[in-house]
Amino acid sequence: MAEISITTTINYIIDWLQLRLKERTSWDGLTIIVISILALIASPLIKYAAWVGLGYGAWTLWRKDKPL
Repeated sequence: MAEISITTTINYIIDWLQLRLKERTSWDGLTIIVISILALIASPLIKYAAWVGLGYGAWTLWRKDKPL
């Protein structure tokens, strides 16, 4: 008896997901979620990249240009 309800529930979830994937707003929401997760993961890395950029900018400002 429990297998029937689990199977029914799984089929319901699959059907629901398939219907949602056909809608544009679902794709919009999924895109926003993915970009937000990437921003949360990458934010510490962006701080390090900013420090590297500041260092490189200062170094290029300080060094002399080599004549061609």
